Amino acid sequence: MSKNLKYAPKRRVNLDATSYGPLIKLVIALVVLAALVLVAVFVVMPLLAARASEAPQSSNAPALTTVKQTASPVNPILTNEVKTVLFGEGYGLPTAVVDPSVYGNEILFATGSSEIATDRLVRLNPETGAFTNIAITRINDTIRYPVESADVILYADCKGAGGGSIVRLDKTTGETAVMAEFAKDVPKLLLESPYAVWTERTASTTAKVMVCDVTTGELLTLAVLTSSAYAESAPSIKSGQVIYADADAQNPGSSLIRTILLADNSRWDFAAGSFVHDPKSAGDRWAYLSGNHDTSSDLYISVGGGAAKRVASGVIDFDITPTCVVFSRDETVYAYVFADDKTYVISETGTNAQFVMAGGDYALWRDMTDSTQTLWKYLKVVG
Repeated sequence: MSKNLKYAPKRRVNLDATSYGPLIKLVIALVVLAALVLVAVFVVMPLLAARASEAPQSSNAPALTTVKQTASPVNPILTNEVKTVLFGEGYGLPTAVVDPSVYGNEILFATGSSEIATDRLVRLNPETGAFTNIAITRINDTIRYPVESADVILYADCKGAGGGSIVRLDKTTGETAVMAEFAKDVPKLLLESPYAVWTERTASTTAKVMVCDVTTGELLTLAVLTSSAYAESAPSIKSGQVIYADADAQNPGSSLIRTILLADNSRWDFAAGSFVHDPKSAGDRWAYLSGNHDTSSDLYISVGGGAAKRVASGVIDFDITPTCVVFSRDETVYAYVFADDKTYVISETGTNAQFVMAGGDYALWRDMTDSTQTLWKYLKVVG
């Protein structure tokens, strides 16, 4: 190498020593920062969000709820209108209206100048309030407990001194025929075509449960009751089955609800585990009292042959429909509804209401608030 050649080192540019150097550094820093922000927004944050959505939620985390106003539940029964049966002078009905029964969508009464002198029948259309008079010829002194089917009307034609006849009226021809005689108390008639059922008192402590085929006139004794407690208890019929209360020999003080299927006379018993009075059937559901219509009587129900359940205390009277049990206590009428297992007041607040009967779609009671004028009230007890 030539000695004349000398090594000259290159000089490095110092940006800080130039007038434009700091500006270039600032621009580079801003570009780097912007790149980091874009990576964080479009790469890092979506990855973190995806992982968070896949992770299991902590059981201690408070649940998010939406608060909203909920309306109080209202049973459809309560939306129906309570209506009044208007009778007496000016309404086309005599002073007395007694013993209503329900068939289809109509209500049948006996009516007359007094309860011991009813002389004709009247049918009420509960939706319109219109009446249809049914003329009859009495054999004795007063008509009680009329019931009807598609073909016949059945009623008790009673003597003032006691006893009387059970009469069938053919709705097509108007002809009447005596189906049976009774010697003592007026029997309350039940009719599910073609069978009529009633309890016939034969002495102070005995009675017979009777069934009559109203098409043929055939009359049978289903049972003989030898205790006054059960002689005073009424039977019931539904779906071709007759039920009535009898003593439970295996459990003194308790009762059996005896069932008879009329189609083949098959029989079986339901051990209630308590005293039973007036068992009533609506097919697969029953209701009964644990006493004789007084303030110590509890109301029980049994559904599908299940264990009896108490639904009310101090019940004076009751009846059963396919949808509910209607009953009275403390001058108020209630409906226990099977569908929701709840009890509702159905008579007007502040009135003296005495329950009379329920059947089909309707319940009826008397408004005794004004002692000078008894009013009959009724309500549709289905939605």
